[in-house]
Amino acid sequence: MIYTHELSAEIKSRSRLNLNIFNSINGFSYMCLGETVIILFAVKLNAPNYVISLLGAMIYFGFLLLPLGRYVAGRVGAARCQANFWVMRNIAALLVASAAPVSIFISRGAALVMILIGAFSFYGFRAAGIVMGNPLMGDICEEDKRAKFILLNGMLFNLSGLLALITVVLLLRWSESVWMLCAIIVMGASAGVTSSKYIRRIDETDRLKKSATRPILPEVKLLLKKSVVTRQLMAGFAINLSIILTVPISMLALKRGCGVNDVHALLYSIIQFAGSIAAGLGMGKFVSKVGPRRRALVGFSLYLIIALFWVFFRGDKNSWLLCIPFLLAGTAGMITGPAMQHYFLMSIPVENQVASSMMLAICTGAGAGIVGMVLGPLLLALAGGNAVAGGMELYRRYFFLVFFVVLFLGIFVKRLVKVIDTFREEYGEEAVKRVAESSPLPSPRSKNMLHP
Repeated sequence: MIYTHELSAEIKSRSRLNLNIFNSINGFSYMCLGETVIILFAVKLNAPNYVISLLGAMIYFGFLLLPLGRYVAGRVGAARCQANFWVMRNIAALLVASAAPVSIFISRGAALVMILIGAFSFYGFRAAGIVMGNPLMGDICEEDKRAKFILLNGMLFNLSGLLALITVVLLLRWSESVWMLCAIIVMGASAGVTSSKYIRRIDETDRLKKSATRPILPEVKLLLKKSVVTRQLMAGFAINLSIILTVPISMLALKRGCGVNDVHALLYSIIQFAGSIAAGLGMGKFVSKVGPRRRALVGFSLYLIIALFWVFFRGDKNSWLLCIPFLLAGTAGMITGPAMQHYFLMSIPVENQVASSMMLAICTGAGAGIVGMVLGPLLLALAGGNAVAGGMELYRRYFFLVFFVVLFLGIFVKRLVKVIDTFREEYGEEAVKRVAESSPLPSPRSKNMLHP
């Protein structure tokens, strides 16, 4: 329900409980149909390498639908907006799953198109749904309770996600057929639709609807004239493009280069998940001392190490060294995501944050997705394998090229200006600590300022 007055403590408490339940179910849902499972599903259907590369870019390309989410939120409110798009998101996951019978009984080409459309819709509806997620959390949670509330939601998401990954591994140990992967996606989509009813029960004030209808284009034009904003935009673009070029193809190298089966591939995904959680918990003591620019540089450098790992890797599918790129991927995402969020909060005035967050998400997310959809397949083609090809030599050549691309992109991250000292001088140490407490949920999805 949308109220025209401030929410009472009882209403806020009830709404927070519903958000807790949502995150508990959503963590399970996402791990059953997130990017790892979709990539394994596409590989099982013998999708060409360039299709896998396109799937890796879709998570960012989907940010194109952010304005649609804002439009809907301005008419039905933040909670109903997310609930509606969450149902649509999980229906899109079912479109991906339906590619299995289409591939076997009708046409493989049509199935691949369905996977790409389904993946874009899945990530696009997610982006549209969470466009007002942060303001909604602020509406139902007092500032002095927000840090603990974020931590609790992160814990619930991660615990249910871990339960889902264990369940998926056990199911794939029983059968690694395409039908089992299809059933896992359907199971995740069903849980996702169920979770949406708890978001729908969240109450909010009408100021969220009013905020969503406020024109932002004039504000965006003014923001683009500030170098701190444009440099932040380019750095975010560089980080997201580096993720697109390294993380999804690491899974492809594991599957087609090393010949790892689906069960072991998911175990490496759990390692990536663990790296993300460990980095999120370990960074807590540093975020108020080490500025976001330096942390962004450290996290970004890990993508260079991932590329170098694959260039020099000479082991086989049983080598423990294969843990390294996935551990680094989880760690890098959890370092760069909060670092860029903290940079945003320290460099953009509060009154400009709604407009600038939308602009940055579209430009750094969708922009990187579009470039990644062109550059990823191009680099694979130059490496000699855009078809259904395997062999580590192909992926060594690909990551050799990626290393130099990521090295070049590092220029834009390095150009970020230092902001923590200025922010501390202007607002004080307590403000720095409050920004540190605003870290996003420590989960594998922490790749952008907006999260599922």
